[in-house]
Amino acid sequence: MNTTAQVRDTHFDNARLSEIGVEVLSLDDLRSRVTADRLAEAERVDFLIVLLISEGTCEHLIDFQPVRLAPGAVVVVRPGQVQQWRLHPDVHGLLLLVDTRLAQLAASALADPAFQLLQIDEWPAAFVLSAEDQRDGEALTRVLERQLDRDRVDDVSARLARELFLSLMVLLSRAARIAAPARTAQERLFQRLQRDLDASVSTRPTVEAIARRLRVSPSTLSRVCLERVGVSAKAFIDRRTVLEAQRLLVHTGATTTAIGEALGFSEPTNFLKFFKRVVGMTPDAFRRLYRPAA
Repeated sequence: MNTTAQVRDTHFDNARLSEIGVEVLSLDDLRSRVTADRLAEAERVDFLIVLLISEGTCEHLIDFQPVRLAPGAVVVVRPGQVQQWRLHPDVHGLLLLVDTRLAQLAASALADPAFQLLQIDEWPAAFVLSAEDQRDGEALTRVLERQLDRDRVDDVSARLARELFLSLMVLLSRAARIAAPARTAQERLFQRLQRDLDASVSTRPTVEAIARRLRVSPSTLSRVCLERVGVSAKAFIDRRTVLEAQRLLVHTGATTTAIGEALGFSEPTNFLKFFKRVVGMTPDAFRRLYRPAA
């Protein structure tokens, strides 16, 4: 499949901060580095983004779903997701870019038992800080920013930056848990289903196949999906398949035929019918909607 990217593919590539794995930018910094037209384009990121809004309101798109930006809001964009900026000039805030190794809690310079308690995978895509947490979060981020902005990040500054980052994430984690309380057994099963789909979406897995892998019955999966998102397990799998197709349509130059093949459709017409049934428009129409110049 031709997967030549037609939009920005953004990586964490700050060599100076690679040992720490974290960079802090203000939204004003972002606007000064990237033109408004490019910010409006869809991009897939391979790192974790945590956005703290201090002033103004607007929308941000994550996987084609709008998220409201307002004072006190925290927005989380996970590695692999497609996002689009819709920044108004009066929107201000701070942006944390976190290397994928840290986002996945893998071996890194921040290998710390406390970090593994953050449960970033369970944070909602957006939540709101209290006025006190917003003030403390912004203060911690500003101090972290100053440590990272030094011409030379020596061992002492690096250690301080790691501790500041961990403290900030603990603060945000507390707010995230209030917004999304501890998961029940049903919620944990739903999360396992989501992770399985992320890994197997290109194979068009059946409800029965996923149920076997998760060691539950197909009826249990459907019951969990109905209670969590109001649709059957089959419909939920279809939604995830369509999301992957949407990502490929916007993020790559692949033909609709190639995208259908990559997602397990043996016939192009089957993919076209499937996409139109779930989304309500053809793949080409969807691509034009998000990439008008394509």
